[in-house]
Amino acid sequence: MPDTILLPAADFLDPQVIAMNEAAVRLGAAPADPLSLPLAQARAAAERYHAFLNGPAPLPADVEEVTAAGPAGPLPLRLYRPADRGAERLPVLVYFHGGGFVVNSVDTHDRLLRLLAIHGGAVICAVRYSLAPERRFPHQHDEALTALRWVAAEGAAHGIDPDRIAVGGDSAGANLALGLALAARAPGEPRVTFGLLFYGMFAHDFDTASHRRFGDGRYGLTTARMRWYWQQYLGSAATPADPRAAPLQADLRGLPPLLLLAADLDCLRDDTLRLAERLAEADVPHRLAVYDGLPHSFATMTRQVDRADRAVLHAAQALRRHLNP
Repeated sequence: MPDTILLPAADFLDPQVIAMNEAAVRLGAAPADPLSLPLAQARAAAERYHAFLNGPAPLPADVEEVTAAGPAGPLPLRLYRPADRGAERLPVLVYFHGGGFVVNSVDTHDRLLRLLAIHGGAVICAVRYSLAPERRFPHQHDEALTALRWVAAEGAAHGIDPDRIAVGGDSAGANLALGLALAARAPGEPRVTFGLLFYGMFAHDFDTASHRRFGDGRYGLTTARMRWYWQQYLGSAATPADPRAAPLQADLRGLPPLLLLAADLDCLRDDTLRLAERLAEADVPHRLAVYDGLPHSFATMTRQVDRADRAVLHAAQALRRHLNP
């Protein structure tokens, strides 16, 4: 590290993604646009769609539900542990799911979380953070800190090595993970040793090449939806002045090594590319992988899309290398 993996850009969608979406439509499990439905219905549709994506649970992982107490109130956490590791204390990845801060859940990401635990050789602490607009920034950031502090203080009783902590997430969850890694630099906070960020939502900026090229939604996510997600998250604030909300604005010096994974066919692609540039300027060790033929949210498509499955395996192997030197 640093290292950059740029796969050849090609404006085509992987045929397996096309087949997956056609199957979802036939089964009545197609994703819904939250801009066109009441929020409760859009959330229910997102759960149905991801249940279709997840299918039967992959290889076994032990699952435990716990609750962390913090200044923002009780916070539910789900711990995924590789089933074959016995009483051994394992490193941990504190993970935040995507969904624009508005939709999705730990359940929508169950397959991804199991794969990261199994192939990453780590406990995955999946955070059931509050959704917007019922709760808005900085509530989710405070919950992220609660989860990190719980892992450091209480994790040993649940088979976690508190000296080997990574943070990760996808989309809005990558925003929370990066913000948490930034906050963990403060004296007295638990030390974060690695970060795993899938196609993050890092900046309140819609005038990028990827938004102009893919923001019409031809491959799923739209610029209009991203504007709406930010509005739900921030409330009356027109743009985030606080770098905890838009971490691309932050001073990035002193961050741990990061792995950035982006989808080439994604209006958020340039958020990750710009983050890589900022990390290089700040001398932060990092690797960047941009996957051609894949859209936003590919990490939850591993059951049907081989290219997505390989990307998640790549991420899990990097997690294992950093947390099990």
